[in-house]
Amino acid sequence: MTGEKVTLKRIAPVFFTAVLALTACNSGGNEAAPEEASQANAEPEETALLAEELSGLLVHHTGARGVFLTFHDVEDGTQTSLINLTDLAMAEAAGTGINAFWDKFAFSPDFKFAAYEHDGGLRLGELNAETYSYDWTGTVEPEESATFSGGAVEYLSPQFSPDGSQLWFEEQLEHSEGDSRVLSVDVAAPEGEPEHRGDAPRDIGTIHRVDSRVMSGQGAWRGPDNVYAITEDNQLEVLERVKDEEMGLDYFVGDATGVVPWNFVEGVPGQFFGPINFNRSTFTELHALSVSDDGTVSDEGIDLEATGNSISRMWADKENHRLILLTGSSYFAYTPGSDDEPVALFDDLTYEERPEGAYQPEILGVYPAHKG
Repeated sequence: MTGEKVTLKRIAPVFFTAVLALTACNSGGNEAAPEEASQANAEPEETALLAEELSGLLVHHTGARGVFLTFHDVEDGTQTSLINLTDLAMAEAAGTGINAFWDKFAFSPDFKFAAYEHDGGLRLGELNAETYSYDWTGTVEPEESATFSGGAVEYLSPQFSPDGSQLWFEEQLEHSEGDSRVLSVDVAAPEGEPEHRGDAPRDIGTIHRVDSRVMSGQGAWRGPDNVYAITEDNQLEVLERVKDEEMGLDYFVGDATGVVPWNFVEGVPGQFFGPINFNRSTFTELHALSVSDDGTVSDEGIDLEATGNSISRMWADKENHRLILLTGSSYFAYTPGSDDEPVALFDDLTYEERPEGAYQPEILGVYPAHKG
Protein backbone atom coordinates (compact mmCIF):
# COMPACT_ATOMS: atom_id res chain seq x y z
CA MET A 1 0.00 0.00 0.00
CA THR A 2 1.54 3.28 -1.05
CA GLY A 3 2.74 5.35 1.88
CA GLU A 4 2.44 2.59 4.50
CA LYS A 5 5.24 2.99 7.01
CA VAL A 6 7.43 0.86 9.23
CA THR A 7 7.78 3.36 12.09
CA LEU A 8 10.66 3.42 14.54
CA LYS A 9 10.84 6.10 17.22
CA ARG A 10 14.06 7.93 18.00
CA ILE A 11 14.21 8.45 21.77
CA ALA A 12 15.75 11.68 23.04
CA PRO A 13 19.21 11.05 24.60
CA VAL A 14 19.43 11.17 28.40
CA PHE A 15 22.07 13.89 28.43
CA PHE A 16 19.86 16.15 26.29
CA THR A 17 17.03 15.78 28.83
CA ALA A 18 19.46 16.65 31.60
CA VAL A 19 20.58 19.81 29.79
CA LEU A 20 16.97 20.95 29.52
CA ALA A 21 16.47 20.38 33.24
CA LEU A 22 19.66 22.31 34.07
CA THR A 23 18.60 25.20 31.87
CA ALA A 24 15.27 25.36 33.68
CA CYS A 25 17.01 25.43 37.08
CA ASN A 26 19.32 28.27 36.01
CA SER A 27 16.43 30.42 34.84
CA GLY A 28 15.85 31.73 38.35
CA GLY A 29 12.49 30.05 38.66
CA ASN A 30 11.03 31.97 35.75
CA GLU A 31 8.80 30.15 33.36
CA ALA A 32 10.58 28.61 30.42
CA ALA A 33 10.47 30.48 27.16
CA PRO A 34 7.76 29.24 24.81
CA GLU A 35 10.30 27.70 22.48
CA GLU A 36 12.01 25.94 25.42
CA ALA A 37 8.73 24.58 26.75
CA SER A 38 7.79 23.40 23.32
CA GLN A 39 11.16 21.68 22.93
CA ALA A 40 10.92 20.03 26.36
CA ASN A 41 7.40 18.73 25.77
CA ALA A 42 7.92 17.65 22.19
CA GLU A 43 6.98 14.12 21.26
CA PRO A 44 9.87 11.81 20.33
CA GLU A 45 10.83 12.38 16.72
CA GLU A 46 9.75 9.62 14.36
CA THR A 47 11.83 8.20 11.59
CA ALA A 48 10.25 5.83 9.12
CA LEU A 49 10.91 3.87 5.99
CA LEU A 50 8.20 3.97 3.38
CA ALA A 51 6.87 0.54 2.53
CA GLU A 52 7.86 1.31 -1.08
CA GLU A 53 11.51 1.36 0.03
CA LEU A 54 11.10 -2.22 1.24
CA SER A 55 9.41 -3.64 -1.84
CA GLY A 56 10.27 -4.66 -5.38
CA LEU A 57 13.02 -7.01 -6.51
CA LEU A 58 14.96 -8.08 -3.42
CA VAL A 59 18.67 -8.83 -3.87
CA HIS A 60 21.00 -10.33 -1.26
CA HIS A 61 24.71 -9.42 -1.40
CA THR A 62 27.51 -10.99 0.62
CA GLY A 63 31.27 -10.55 0.61
CA ALA A 64 34.42 -10.21 2.67
CA ARG A 65 33.35 -6.82 4.05
CA GLY A 66 29.72 -7.38 4.88
CA VAL A 67 26.24 -8.50 3.89
CA PHE A 68 23.46 -6.32 2.48
CA LEU A 69 20.00 -6.24 0.95
CA THR A 70 19.03 -3.99 -1.93
CA PHE A 71 15.50 -3.36 -3.18
CA HIS A 72 14.96 -2.40 -6.81
CA ASP A 73 11.97 -0.91 -8.61
CA VAL A 74 10.44 -3.73 -10.60
CA GLU A 75 9.60 -1.40 -13.50
CA ASP A 76 13.06 0.00 -14.23
CA GLY A 77 15.54 -1.85 -12.00
CA THR A 78 16.68 1.25 -10.11
CA GLN A 79 17.74 0.83 -6.50
CA THR A 80 15.24 2.12 -3.94
CA SER A 81 17.10 1.21 -0.75
CA LEU A 82 20.25 -0.40 0.64
CA ILE A 83 19.87 -2.27 3.94
CA ASN A 84 22.94 -3.30 5.95
CA LEU A 85 22.85 -6.72 7.66
CA THR A 86 26.50 -6.79 8.71
CA ASP A 87 26.01 -5.92 12.38
CA LEU A 88 23.48 -8.72 12.75
CA ALA A 89 25.65 -11.28 10.99
CA MET A 90 29.15 -10.49 12.22
CA ALA A 91 30.77 -12.78 14.79
CA GLU A 92 31.50 -11.37 18.25
CA ALA A 93 35.17 -11.13 17.27
CA ALA A 94 34.48 -9.13 14.14
CA GLY A 95 36.71 -9.84 11.20
CA THR A 96 36.78 -10.35 7.47
CA GLY A 97 35.64 -13.32 5.45
CA ILE A 98 32.00 -13.15 6.44
CA ASN A 99 29.93 -15.94 4.89
CA ALA A 100 26.43 -14.81 5.80
CA PHE A 101 24.55 -16.43 2.95
CA TRP A 102 20.91 -15.61 2.25
CA ASP A 103 19.58 -18.94 3.53
CA LYS A 104 20.77 -18.15 7.08
CA PHE A 105 18.35 -15.22 7.37
CA ALA A 106 14.62 -14.85 7.93
CA PHE A 107 12.60 -11.62 7.78
CA SER A 108 9.25 -10.57 9.20
CA PRO A 109 6.63 -9.75 6.54
CA ASP A 110 7.19 -6.00 6.95
CA PHE A 111 11.01 -6.42 7.18
CA LYS A 112 11.01 -4.69 10.57
CA PHE A 113 12.71 -7.71 12.16
CA ALA A 114 15.31 -10.18 10.97
CA ALA A 115 16.77 -13.38 12.40
CA TYR A 116 20.13 -14.95 11.59
CA GLU A 117 21.43 -18.45 12.34
CA HIS A 118 24.66 -18.13 14.28
CA ASP A 119 26.69 -20.59 16.36
CA GLY A 120 23.76 -22.78 17.36
CA GLY A 121 21.45 -19.88 18.20
CA LEU A 122 19.49 -17.16 16.46
CA ARG A 123 20.45 -13.51 16.41
CA LEU A 124 17.47 -11.19 16.37
CA GLY A 125 17.71 -7.74 14.79
CA GLU A 126 15.44 -4.72 14.37
CA LEU A 127 15.53 -2.39 11.39
CA ASN A 128 16.97 1.02 12.24
CA ALA A 129 15.27 3.55 9.98
CA GLU A 130 17.97 6.17 10.57
CA THR A 131 20.92 4.03 9.52
CA TYR A 132 19.14 1.64 7.14
CA SER A 133 20.63 -1.30 9.01
CA TYR A 134 19.52 -4.10 11.30
CA ASP A 135 20.67 -3.54 14.87
CA TRP A 136 21.45 -6.73 16.76
CA THR A 137 19.00 -6.67 19.68
CA GLY A 138 19.47 -10.08 21.29
CA THR A 139 20.07 -13.80 20.85
CA VAL A 140 17.68 -16.72 21.14
CA GLU A 141 19.72 -19.74 22.15
CA PRO A 142 19.29 -23.08 23.97
CA GLU A 143 19.61 -23.03 27.76
CA GLU A 144 21.97 -25.98 27.45
CA SER A 145 24.46 -26.16 24.57
CA ALA A 146 24.50 -29.97 24.76
CA THR A 147 22.71 -32.93 26.34
CA PHE A 148 24.28 -36.20 27.51
CA SER A 149 22.42 -38.42 25.06
CA GLY A 150 21.49 -36.00 22.30
CA GLY A 151 24.76 -34.12 21.89
CA ALA A 152 24.87 -30.48 20.80
CA VAL A 153 21.60 -28.53 20.78
CA GLU A 154 21.03 -26.02 17.98
CA TYR A 155 18.29 -23.63 16.94
CA LEU A 156 17.88 -23.67 13.15
CA SER A 157 15.46 -22.81 10.34
CA PRO A 158 14.01 -19.52 11.69
CA GLN A 159 10.72 -18.25 10.29
CA PHE A 160 8.44 -15.41 11.40
CA SER A 161 4.72 -15.82 11.97
CA PRO A 162 2.38 -14.20 9.38
CA ASP A 163 1.83 -11.16 11.61
CA GLY A 164 5.53 -10.88 12.47
CA SER A 165 4.96 -11.12 16.23
CA GLN A 166 6.60 -14.52 16.74
CA LEU A 167 9.84 -16.17 15.70
CA TRP A 168 9.61 -19.93 15.09
CA PHE A 169 12.53 -22.34 14.72
CA GLU A 170 13.68 -25.96 14.85
CA GLU A 171 15.38 -27.32 17.95
CA GLN A 172 17.80 -29.93 16.64
CA LEU A 173 19.78 -32.46 18.70
CA GLU A 174 23.07 -33.52 17.17
CA HIS A 175 22.74 -37.28 17.70
CA SER A 176 18.99 -37.67 17.57
CA GLU A 177 17.44 -39.53 14.65
CA GLY A 178 13.89 -38.72 15.66
CA ASP A 179 11.77 -35.66 14.98
CA SER A 180 12.82 -32.21 16.10
CA ARG A 181 10.74 -29.88 18.21
CA VAL A 182 9.46 -26.68 16.60
CA LEU A 183 9.54 -23.82 19.11
CA SER A 184 8.56 -20.15 19.10
CA VAL A 185 9.25 -16.98 21.07
CA ASP A 186 7.56 -13.60 21.05
CA VAL A 187 9.62 -11.04 19.15
CA ALA A 188 8.80 -8.46 21.83
CA ALA A 189 10.22 -10.74 24.57
CA PRO A 190 12.66 -13.17 22.93
CA GLU A 191 14.32 -13.95 26.26
CA GLY A 192 11.16 -15.74 27.41
CA GLU A 193 10.69 -19.50 27.60
CA PRO A 194 10.19 -20.92 24.07
CA GLU A 195 6.79 -22.44 23.40
CA HIS A 196 6.61 -25.95 21.95
CA ARG A 197 4.44 -25.71 18.80
CA GLY A 198 4.75 -29.30 17.58
CA ASP A 199 7.24 -31.75 16.06
CA ALA A 200 8.72 -31.97 12.58
CA PRO A 201 11.23 -34.15 10.73
CA ARG A 202 14.89 -33.38 11.36
CA ASP A 203 16.45 -30.76 9.02
CA ILE A 204 13.04 -29.28 8.27
CA GLY A 205 13.15 -26.39 5.77
CA THR A 206 11.16 -23.17 5.68
CA ILE A 207 8.76 -21.64 3.19
CA HIS A 208 11.04 -18.58 2.94
CA ARG A 209 14.03 -20.63 1.83
CA VAL A 210 12.03 -22.51 -0.77
CA ASP A 211 10.35 -19.38 -2.15
CA SER A 212 13.72 -17.62 -2.44
CA ARG A 213 15.36 -20.57 -4.16
CA VAL A 214 12.71 -21.32 -6.79
CA MET A 215 14.09 -21.37 -10.33
CA SER A 216 17.49 -20.15 -9.17
CA GLY A 217 19.71 -22.80 -10.71
CA GLN A 218 19.96 -24.79 -7.49
CA GLY A 219 22.76 -26.93 -8.89
CA ALA A 220 23.35 -30.13 -6.94
CA TRP A 221 21.50 -28.91 -3.84
CA ARG A 222 18.40 -31.08 -3.64
CA GLY A 223 16.74 -29.11 -0.84
CA PRO A 224 14.83 -30.42 2.18
CA ASP A 225 12.43 -33.37 2.24
CA ASN A 226 9.92 -31.35 4.28
CA VAL A 227 9.22 -27.72 5.05
CA TYR A 228 7.12 -26.21 7.81
CA ALA A 229 4.54 -23.48 7.45
CA ILE A 230 2.89 -21.25 10.03
CA THR A 231 -0.81 -20.88 9.30
CA GLU A 232 -2.72 -17.62 9.68
CA ASP A 233 -3.99 -18.79 13.08
CA ASN A 234 -0.43 -19.62 14.20
CA GLN A 235 -0.59 -23.38 13.86
CA LEU A 236 2.24 -25.61 12.67
CA GLU A 237 1.86 -27.45 9.38
CA VAL A 238 4.50 -29.81 7.97
CA LEU A 239 4.49 -30.02 4.16
CA GLU A 240 5.67 -33.14 2.35
CA ARG A 241 7.73 -33.11 -0.81
CA VAL A 242 6.29 -34.50 -4.04
CA LYS A 243 8.40 -35.35 -7.08
CA ASP A 244 6.62 -36.03 -10.35
CA GLU A 245 9.26 -37.97 -12.28
CA GLU A 246 7.23 -37.99 -15.50
CA MET A 247 6.93 -34.21 -15.84
CA GLY A 248 9.90 -33.29 -13.68
CA LEU A 249 7.75 -31.20 -11.34
CA ASP A 250 8.95 -30.80 -7.77
CA TYR A 251 6.93 -29.23 -4.95
CA PHE A 252 5.71 -29.39 -1.35
CA VAL A 253 2.09 -29.81 -0.31
CA GLY A 254 0.05 -29.44 2.87
CA ASP A 255 -3.67 -29.45 3.67
CA ALA A 256 -3.90 -25.83 4.87
CA THR A 257 -1.00 -24.25 2.99
CA GLY A 258 -1.56 -26.01 -0.32
CA VAL A 259 1.21 -26.25 -2.91
CA VAL A 260 4.61 -24.61 -2.45
CA PRO A 261 6.62 -24.96 -5.72
CA TRP A 262 10.26 -25.94 -5.89
CA ASN A 263 10.90 -25.70 -9.65
CA PHE A 264 7.92 -23.63 -10.84
CA VAL A 265 6.09 -20.57 -9.50
CA GLU A 266 2.66 -19.51 -8.29
CA GLY A 267 1.69 -16.47 -10.34
CA VAL A 268 -1.47 -15.52 -8.45
CA PRO A 269 -3.25 -17.71 -5.88
CA GLY A 270 -4.18 -21.00 -7.51
CA GLN A 271 -2.38 -20.31 -10.82
CA PHE A 272 0.98 -21.98 -11.37
CA PHE A 273 3.48 -21.71 -14.21
CA GLY A 274 6.78 -23.33 -15.05
CA PRO A 275 8.80 -25.45 -17.45
CA ILE A 276 8.33 -29.19 -17.80
CA ASN A 277 11.42 -31.29 -17.01
CA PHE A 278 13.38 -28.19 -15.95
CA ASN A 279 17.13 -28.88 -16.25
CA ARG A 280 18.06 -26.24 -13.68
CA SER A 281 19.57 -24.04 -16.37
CA THR A 282 17.31 -22.42 -18.99
CA PHE A 283 14.03 -23.16 -20.75
CA THR A 284 12.05 -21.92 -23.74
CA GLU A 285 8.52 -23.18 -22.96
CA LEU A 286 6.42 -21.89 -20.08
CA HIS A 287 3.54 -24.20 -19.18
CA ALA A 288 0.32 -23.44 -17.31
CA LEU A 289 -0.16 -25.85 -14.41
CA SER A 290 -3.28 -26.75 -12.46
CA VAL A 291 -3.69 -28.20 -8.96
CA SER A 292 -6.35 -30.75 -8.02
CA ASP A 293 -8.12 -30.92 -4.67
CA ASP A 294 -5.66 -33.55 -3.44
CA GLY A 295 -2.67 -31.32 -4.27
CA THR A 296 -1.63 -33.03 -7.51
CA VAL A 297 -0.10 -30.67 -10.09
CA SER A 298 -0.93 -31.27 -13.76
CA ASP A 299 0.24 -29.79 -17.05
CA GLU A 300 -2.36 -27.69 -18.91
CA GLY A 301 -0.17 -26.99 -21.93
CA ILE A 302 2.20 -24.30 -23.21
CA ASP A 303 1.31 -20.76 -22.14
CA LEU A 304 4.38 -19.01 -23.60
CA GLU A 305 7.01 -20.13 -26.08
CA ALA A 306 10.26 -18.18 -26.17
CA THR A 307 11.52 -18.56 -29.71
CA GLY A 308 14.38 -16.06 -29.59
CA ASN A 309 15.38 -16.17 -25.94
CA SER A 310 16.03 -18.75 -23.27
CA ILE A 311 14.51 -17.97 -19.88
CA SER A 312 16.88 -18.52 -16.95
CA ARG A 313 14.89 -17.15 -14.00
CA MET A 314 11.35 -16.00 -13.27
CA TRP A 315 9.55 -14.52 -10.30
CA ALA A 316 5.90 -13.93 -9.53
CA ASP A 317 4.85 -10.28 -9.26
CA LYS A 318 1.57 -11.12 -7.56
CA GLU A 319 0.60 -7.52 -6.89
CA ASN A 320 0.50 -6.85 -10.63
CA HIS A 321 -0.74 -10.34 -11.66
CA ARG A 322 2.26 -11.04 -13.86
CA LEU A 323 5.57 -12.86 -14.10
CA ILE A 324 9.00 -11.25 -14.30
CA LEU A 325 11.25 -13.16 -16.71
CA LEU A 326 15.04 -12.96 -16.96
CA THR A 327 16.68 -13.72 -20.29
CA GLY A 328 20.41 -13.06 -20.37
CA SER A 329 20.67 -9.76 -18.48
CA SER A 330 17.29 -8.41 -19.64
CA TYR A 331 14.09 -8.38 -17.59
CA PHE A 332 10.60 -8.76 -19.10
CA ALA A 333 7.04 -8.63 -17.76
CA TYR A 334 4.55 -11.25 -18.92
CA THR A 335 0.86 -11.55 -18.13
CA PRO A 336 -0.03 -15.27 -18.11
CA GLY A 337 -2.76 -16.21 -20.57
CA SER A 338 -2.13 -13.13 -22.67
CA ASP A 339 -1.70 -13.23 -26.42
CA ASP A 340 0.83 -10.41 -26.13
CA GLU A 341 4.56 -10.96 -26.02
CA PRO A 342 6.46 -10.22 -22.81
CA VAL A 343 7.18 -6.50 -22.42
CA ALA A 344 10.78 -5.35 -21.98
CA LEU A 345 11.35 -3.65 -18.62
CA PHE A 346 15.10 -2.98 -18.28
CA ASP A 347 18.59 -4.37 -18.82
CA ASP A 348 20.53 -5.06 -15.62
CA LEU A 349 19.79 -3.79 -12.13
CA THR A 350 21.20 -0.34 -11.42
CA TYR A 351 22.63 1.00 -8.18
CA GLU A 352 22.76 4.44 -6.65
CA GLU A 353 24.82 3.05 -3.79
CA ARG A 354 26.42 -0.30 -4.48
CA PRO A 355 27.10 -2.52 -1.43
CA GLU A 356 30.75 -2.00 -0.53
CA GLY A 357 32.98 -5.05 -0.71
CA ALA A 358 30.07 -7.38 -1.52
CA TYR A 359 29.66 -9.84 -4.34
CA GLN A 360 27.59 -12.93 -5.18
CA PRO A 361 24.23 -11.16 -5.62
CA GLU A 362 21.18 -13.42 -5.40
CA ILE A 363 17.71 -12.21 -6.34
CA LEU A 364 15.27 -13.56 -3.74
CA GLY A 365 12.03 -12.56 -5.41
CA VAL A 366 9.52 -9.76 -5.91
CA TYR A 367 8.11 -8.43 -2.64
CA PRO A 368 4.99 -6.22 -2.63
CA ALA A 369 4.71 -3.18 -0.37
CA HIS A 370 3.58 -4.46 3.02
CA LYS A 371 -0.06 -3.67 3.76
CA GLY A 372 -0.06 -4.48 7.46
